[in-house]
Amino acid sequence: MKKVLFLFLAISLNMAVYAQDDSDVTEIKNSESYLPQAGDFALGIDATPFVNLIGNIVRINDFNGPFNDPSSFNFVDGASIYGKYFLTDNSAVRVRFDVHSMSGTDNQYITDDTDTVDFTAKVLDTRKMTGGGVNLGIGYEMRRGTKRLQAFYGAELNFMFGGGLKTEYTYGNSFSNDSTPTYFDWTTMTENTLAIDQKRIVDETVSGGFGIGLRGFVGVEYFLFPKISLGGEFGWGFSFNSIGEGEINTENWSSTDYNLETLNTKVGGSKNFNLGTDNLGGNIFMMIHF
Repeated sequence: MKKVLFLFLAISLNMAVYAQDDSDVTEIKNSESYLPQAGDFALGIDATPFVNLIGNIVRINDFNGPFNDPSSFNFVDGASIYGKYFLTDNSAVRVRFDVHSMSGTDNQYITDDTDTVDFTAKVLDTRKMTGGGVNLGIGYEMRRGTKRLQAFYGAELNFMFGGGLKTEYTYGNSFSNDSTPTYFDWTTMTENTLAIDQKRIVDETVSGGFGIGLRGFVGVEYFLFPKISLGGEFGWGFSFNSIGEGEINTENWSSTDYNLETLNTKVGGSKNFNLGTDNLGGNIFMMIHF
């Protein structure tokens, strides 16, 4: 009887170990199908809208109001295209790229000083802004982990080329019409009357610049679905930025010679050096591999 019981226990233990080993092998195989492989590309996007969407569904922080606005959908740092190419199953090159330009015009109607009959007559003051720049980051990433929870680390070199910003102002009431014209003050966002010798801005130029930075990073990803993961990243590094000189042109009616005067004022450039940690703006990112 003892021999039969011993044999039964031995067989049961062996089956349990075999079943456990088989379960581990199956889990590893399933995990491998979730993970990126050599030759895969990946695109990174900001996961905040998805987090907000889930928060709106479950109302985990506010049962009365919305969790947040889930309508926005940005790349991982809010602007750049963020991608990877896997050289091996456990290493990848990373690229962050952004070419941006802007052009905008603001219009404001103000009192027409030349119309002495219709006091509701209006003229237009205009502010026009143009600018742009390029951001580029190149890095190398290594990974650890054989299951769906992956750790990664590496280094990244970043470049910034700023195209500057130019703002031009045009006014409906000129000094030739009235030495104290009515104009729209874009600083206070109100309609004002310009006193004699008081200046109003004609145009302003902020020069472009150059920046370079080097950072190390470490983070984790969890693969929720095959080739789709959520993760977060922290970094530490330095950056150097240099911005050139700018200028401001203004105009005013002189009380000395009763004539229109223009003045050009130079604005000094700047250089700064930063050293410290970062976390990509605090965003949780989603990576899609294909």
